[in-house]
Amino acid sequence: MSQRNAFLVTVLSQMHAPYRWCGKGERDSTTGQRVFDCSGLVTWAFHEVGGPDWRADTNTDALWTRCAPVPEVELLPGDLVLYHRKGDPTDAEHVMVHVGGSVVVGASGGGSTTLTLADAAKARAFVKCFGNLDYRARRMGIRRLPFRP
Repeated sequence: MSQRNAFLVTVLSQMHAPYRWCGKGERDSTTGQRVFDCSGLVTWAFHEVGGPDWRADTNTDALWTRCAPVPEVELLPGDLVLYHRKGDPTDAEHVMVHVGGSVVVGASGGGSTTLTLADAAKARAFVKCFGNLDYRARRMGIRRLPFRP
């Protein structure tokens, strides 16, 4: 299996995992569930399949900078779709993983106040999928992780 496909399988294996601000795949001390924010899911899954461990120092801005730009016509499953902060088209605020057919998956629905499992449940914040690249406003662009060939 290619590193790209293994990354996709790993991301999809976390469907419905709870959102936690700054969550990078650590396990919740009460339930043992892994918790993620949007960039944490990407960096955890990439590291799990042999990529560099970017979890400590990578957020959406760093993913935007570190990963290669991709035109939409070259979009492949496993590519990252990033969205910018309202009012600042240069500030990446959110990332999702394209899984094919314009479907994206990622940790979504939370924010800086989503710090507990109760917060995540109240906000309905977890790893989920959406059937459109533009499921939210302000798509910034597409980036590609440095997968091994």
